[in-house]
Amino acid sequence: MSHRISQGALVVGSIGVLINIVDAIGTGRLEPHDAFAVLVALGAGGELLKVRRPRAAKALYAVASVLLVIAGSIAGARAWASLFRGTTYDWVDLGLGVLVVLYVAIGSCQLHARLSRRASRSRMNASTLSD
Repeated sequence: MSHRISQGALVVGSIGVLINIVDAIGTGRLEPHDAFAVLVALGAGGELLKVRRPRAAKALYAVASVLLVIAGSIAGARAWASLFRGTTYDWVDLGLGVLVVLYVAIGSCQLHARLSRRASRSRMNASTLSD
C-alpha cells in the first residue's frame, strides 16, 4: 500500500474512532461494529511503521488481529444465536462471524505450517551435525 493511501486510511480510521466515541457516549453502549474504525487506524498505522519500526508494526498488526477476532466473534455469535432462535438478525454480522471463523482457521493453518517447517529444518540440521 502506498504511503499516501496509508495516511488517508489513518485519517479516516481516526475520524471513525471519534464518531464511534461520540455515538457511544450518546447511546451509552458500544456495539461490536464500532471496533472496525479502530482496525482501519491500526492497520494503517502498522503499514506506515513497517519500514522504520518493524517491531511496532508487528505489534499493531497483532493488536488489530486480536481486536478483529473479538469483535467479529461477538457480532457473529449474536447473529447466529438470533438466527437459531428465529428472531431478527443482521446479515452483515452473520457474514462477519463466518469470516472470523475462516480468518482464525487460516491463521492456525499458517502457524502450524510455520512450526512444522521449523521443526523439519531443525531435524535436518541435527542429522547433518551427527553425520
